Amino acid sequence: MKKYQSMLKYQVHIEEERHGDYCLPVFPDRHNFHRLLRILRKHDDGLTSKQLIYDFDYRPSDLEDATKALVTNNLSTTTPINEEDYKIQLNTEGIEVADNLLKRRDKITEAAYHTLSENE
Repeated sequence: MKKYQSMLKYQVHIEEERHGDYCLPVFPDRHNFHRLLRILRKHDDGLTSKQLIYDFDYRPSDLEDATKALVTNNLSTTTPINEEDYKIQLNTEGIEVADNLLKRRDKITEAAYHTLSENE
């Protein structure tokens, strides 16, 4: 059963990657970028870099890379708070991309479980 689910999930991911809807060409760590999008989507007012580091267990270098990718691709804005801290918030385009990521998760779930009977 797990093998079947993995195969379906893999197939959905391959199809999505072919379209390139969820990849940033200048950002190699897609997992890090997607994670930040999902976290920020749940916080409409944005979060500070310190909150992301301490509350969400981001490594400072990973956060810096993900923030740079979002800003470079016009998905978020940053506001300096002091020399070490800044606030990051998704803009309208970023919210749309984050919502599409959540829809993709639903699509993967549907592909994996749609063929199962109620007993399975």
